[in-house]
Amino acid sequence: MRLLLTILLFMLFLPCPGSAATAPTDFEQGKQLFLSGNYTEARKYFDRAFREDPANPDINFYLGRTAFELGDYETALMAYDRVLIMDPNATRVKLEIARCHLRLGFKEMAKQYFREVLATNPPEPVWKNIERYLAAIKEGDRRHFVTGTLTAGVNWDDNVYQSPVSDTVLGIQLTGPTATPKSDQIYDTTAVINHVYLFEEQQFSWKTTFTNYNALYENQQDLDVYYFGLSSGPVWKTDKFMWNNNVTAKHIDVEHDRYQESLGFATALTLPADPMLLNFGGRLEEKNNFTDGFRDATNYLLYVNPVLVVGPNRLSANFYKEVEDAEAKVYGYDRIGWTLQYDRQLSGDISAFASIGMQKSDYKEADPFFLVTRSDTIEDLRAGLAKLLWQSEDARRTLSAQLVYNYLDSESNIDIYTYRKSVITLSMTLGF
Repeated sequence: MRLLLTILLFMLFLPCPGSAATAPTDFEQGKQLFLSGNYTEARKYFDRAFREDPANPDINFYLGRTAFELGDYETALMAYDRVLIMDPNATRVKLEIARCHLRLGFKEMAKQYFREVLATNPPEPVWKNIERYLAAIKEGDRRHFVTGTLTAGVNWDDNVYQSPVSDTVLGIQLTGPTATPKSDQIYDTTAVINHVYLFEEQQFSWKTTFTNYNALYENQQDLDVYYFGLSSGPVWKTDKFMWNNNVTAKHIDVEHDRYQESLGFATALTLPADPMLLNFGGRLEEKNNFTDGFRDATNYLLYVNPVLVVGPNRLSANFYKEVEDAEAKVYGYDRIGWTLQYDRQLSGDISAFASIGMQKSDYKEADPFFLVTRSDTIEDLRAGLAKLLWQSEDARRTLSAQLVYNYLDSESNIDIYTYRKSVITLSMTLGF
């Protein structure tokens, strides 16, 4: 009896042959790694599973998804094609094939597969996602792009003629409207329209920009300004630089009379140096002055503009050298200048900036009336706020308001060019 009980207890606690935990298959381990985002390790298991069972559609599907995530789109396509051979109506696989063709740049093939999936009347999230892909393909096929800004503002200027600090120069009492500072209210509009044509090789484009600026004075209409500018030329853009070259033409009217025209060439090179951008540029310009032929001139400008962005903070500087060779040397000058500006994003829709700048001009010949060679130094202080008032759903159109204060302090060895002025500007800008 005791022996019988011992045998019975032994049999009760003896493990059954099928009760031991089986090790997960290569496919199961690969799937776990895939779902955790470890695509490199997952691919090793899927490769082993594929060698053991190359006709398994599930293995091929996940092998394709893993290859896609690793950027191996050709391998992903081969895996998906094997699934389609076994199931020609596999809608999900066609969607993945379309994504592969899109990444490889075969847009027509991608569109074909996306439309095949749409024809099956898929669930709403799927067809909405496909519509986004098709819209992105259409956008990528665009060759012509038009952007721009329209700005309207009002300015309060306390010295519109840049009248001297003193109305007595060399013991002579100045007379006339420019003798003492006069304030005025100025209404201005600015339109900037850009057109970009993108070539087949998308690193090359052609950019044309039209600019129009008008300033109308409430009282001093003799200062009304109408400016028209046009620039056009090629742009070469890669991951390492952007190089923009263009021919420029400008026309300025003052009080409806022709004042000045110019024709020139400009170049600008931008180099990314994370977290900075380095901008270099130059311009050569021939100026034709209609009111005084002695002011006709050739103008040269070189500049460097580094920009540093750290979070919501942006610090930029601009250093430039300008030379104007005028017909009469008394109007020609050598000029250097710099500006330092700090921008800060205060919130999602409000930003602020402050800047300081200096410009020093040394003229090339003595003034025949004052018998000295003119030398000026102008200090420029600015501060402002900008607020985003409205933005379209696609963020392509915006409406913003700006408030800017500008103070100028000019010191000259000829007293008539020593002046102070303050300008307050309130404007609104529509971007598109």
